[in-house]
Amino acid sequence: MPAINPILSKADHLYVAYADKAQNPDPNDRADVFFVRSTDGGTTWSERVLMSTETTNDQWMPVLAVKDDGTKLFLAWYDRRQDSNNSLMDVYGRWGTIATDGTVTFGTEFKITITSFPPLFAGTLSDNKANGRYDPVYPPDNVNLHWWYPEWPEDTELDQYRTVNAWIGHVGEYNGAWSDGPYLYLSWTDNRLAASGSLYPRNQSDIRFVRLTWPQ
Repeated sequence: MPAINPILSKADHLYVAYADKAQNPDPNDRADVFFVRSTDGGTTWSERVLMSTETTNDQWMPVLAVKDDGTKLFLAWYDRRQDSNNSLMDVYGRWGTIATDGTVTFGTEFKITITSFPPLFAGTLSDNKANGRYDPVYPPDNVNLHWWYPEWPEDTELDQYRTVNAWIGHVGEYNGAWSDGPYLYLSWTDNRLAASGSLYPRNQSDIRFVRLTWPQ
């Protein structure tokens, strides 16, 4: 996730947050989130900075925004530190203060979500295909979904309701961060709620949004 400083005098100050192989050689930690910056338009870059102090579970999919006056930035990411099984996820974030020379000093990381939620994509368990324990936006293996919703058509008309194999491992992600005056806006894909009206228990994929005030 890249961002640029919006102040004209710092227009060559660039910021990038990204997920990479875990810094800690723990076999259960598949990714960490890192931050780098440039003050010369990308010609050279700083040493990367590890964003999460928790280094045994996964952190990934960062989003980044810079305050309108160019003095602060915000970084958020998915984080599995609350789950010893490294599965349930939350959203964590950090504020950063941008000095006149371009140096970024980060504050303490903090949890944004109030409820941990499960991953939601096709094929997590072998019985998902048979029992519908997944969000039907992206079901696995062309499985038709008509039996979960009685208003859907009969078998002979189902071809247009099947999902192609290309989407088996795909999950829709709508994470983003934006700055507007004194506020920071953050959105993410959140799977905490159970879907109603389905034959088998499953969670649904929702988009959540929060407005935060930039710190003084």
